[in-house]
Amino acid sequence: MNRLRFVLSLLCFVICSPSLATTLNRPVTAATGTEVVRAQFGIFKQANSGKTEFVATNVVPFMPNQSYGWVLVLRTSQQKVKWREEFTLPQKPDTWGEPEALGKRAVSEDGRTSVTEREVSLNRGLILNAWSIAPGDPKGRYVIRVYVEGVLAGVFEFDVQ
Repeated sequence: MNRLRFVLSLLCFVICSPSLATTLNRPVTAATGTEVVRAQFGIFKQANSGKTEFVATNVVPFMPNQSYGWVLVLRTSQQKVKWREEFTLPQKPDTWGEPEALGKRAVSEDGRTSVTEREVSLNRGLILNAWSIAPGDPKGRYVIRVYVEGVLAGVFEFDVQ
């Protein structure tokens, strides 16, 4: 699917869906005046209409290519923000996938944690990251911690089963 159409569909869905997200209403950093308006974790599903839908959940089906991830809606005057994702699995996966194309990624010595860092332009305050289930991924409890401008903006604990 065209990435731009995916992001625009997701943006519309997130902004138009008040029951979807948890409102945090706390500053991320005083230096930039950035505030987390919404933080949500879920799966991405293909709707009958052909559009990608974001479904809030803390359970990810253990099916190859099942996409999942987090979405943050920020309030800021900044054009770009830096985010950092610390993603920990219950066991080392067979692979963490292709090298990071849009930022940088490091993997812990034990292979259980991936740290991804990116600087991104905001699209109406929206930032997100998505992963997909791959062969060799472990089942169990996963944890993603997201930092924006160096400050914890969201913690997402979920089960892959």
